[in-house]
Amino acid sequence: MTRPVRLAVLLGAAVLAAGSLAVAARADGDPASDFLLTQQIFVPFDVKVPAEKQRRLAGVVAAANRKGFQIRVALIASPYDLGSVTPLWGKPRPYARFLGEELRYVYKQRLLIVMPSGFGFHRLGHSSKAEYAVLARIPVPSGRDGLVDAATTAVQRLAAAGGVDVAGAAPAATSSRTRVRLVILAAALAALLLALGARHLLRRRSRRP
Repeated sequence: MTRPVRLAVLLGAAVLAAGSLAVAARADGDPASDFLLTQQIFVPFDVKVPAEKQRRLAGVVAAANRKGFQIRVALIASPYDLGSVTPLWGKPRPYARFLGEELRYVYKQRLLIVMPSGFGFHRLGHSSKAEYAVLARIPVPSGRDGLVDAATTAVQRLAAAGGVDVAGAAPAATSSRTRVRLVILAAALAALLLALGARHLLRRRSRRP
């Protein structure tokens, strides 16, 4: 088997594993809280939007962070994207506060949530009144592209309100989609291993006299 063929087989296996592991991660917790520990954007694996739109969002968010306007973004397209906190589906503001608390020991800056029902925003220790005034003027279009388009516009306008211009930010590199999928795989695997470890510990404790 040639090297390119071996690489294709490995990547195919990784994609298949990512799908099954992502389901496991969703069953055990909140996927975005795992992913956003190290990444700037959470896009559910099964959200099918044009790669160019995803790269555009990634470029805008990266530019904002480079210019000192720290922000991370989570797109939540369905209840399944909330894992074990599905009661917060359709409630972007409470979910933004929940996610902020989940990340507070690693990340304390701006969080933007985009659901079909609207936006959520949270920044630990700060009022979100001004940000919600900006977000209130941005619609979330329906359809598969609606979330990513709304997120891109929201980051641009929030940054502009903070004195940071990212309107002309270049899209992220074309390889970002592959990296995102690999990161999703790693995050899902980490979540699964943590869940298995917790279950094993509970079983050991339950067997003690």
